[in-house]
Amino acid sequence: MTDAEHENLETLPSDVSASSGDARSSLDERVGALRGSAAVGVGRSFWLYTGAIVLIIVAVVVVISFISASNDNARVDRMKSHGISVTVTVVDCTGNLGGSGSNGVGYTCRGNYQVNGVSYHEPIGSMTAFSPPGTTVSGVVDPAQHGTVVVSSAIRDSSTSNGVYLAPSALAAAFLLLALFYVRIVRRSRRRHDPTDVPLSRT
Repeated sequence: MTDAEHENLETLPSDVSASSGDARSSLDERVGALRGSAAVGVGRSFWLYTGAIVLIIVAVVVVISFISASNDNARVDRMKSHGISVTVTVVDCTGNLGGSGSNGVGYTCRGNYQVNGVSYHEPIGSMTAFSPPGTTVSGVVDPAQHGTVVVSSAIRDSSTSNGVYLAPSALAAAFLLLALFYVRIVRRSRRRHDPTDVPLSRT
């Protein structure tokens, strides 16, 4: 055997190894392409931002709830003190169904009335009993919004109540608990990612 042939035999294993390695990497690439891209984990910052958005939404709901409760009490006071008495002519009454769809839960009636020469065709508030078209009932109109009319008897029996603030107060309490929990999580996250917050070793 010549020296050249001996050198070719020595280099043959390395060439075979290199070619097998290329084939294996090509096979791995094909398998990876078939499986799709690797899953990307959701970072901690994503959950922190999501929590902040949820807190903002809850805060908006709390504010709107308090405003609505306050407006309800103000409307009752306004209609009892300065309400405009009108005669409402019933136009139609539509039956309302309960949650199961099989039980009736009263009626929604609409009627015509006039305030300062202007005609209105609106739902009659607090009127849940059926009345034939053409029936007249006594109503009270909101002086600040002439499109709101309520049966006179309901206005006489109504009064302002602090109970309307129970639901908004419960929402506010839940918001405070969520806010405290969120602040605690944010502080814990900052401590874990702060490189300067390392306990000093004793010498």
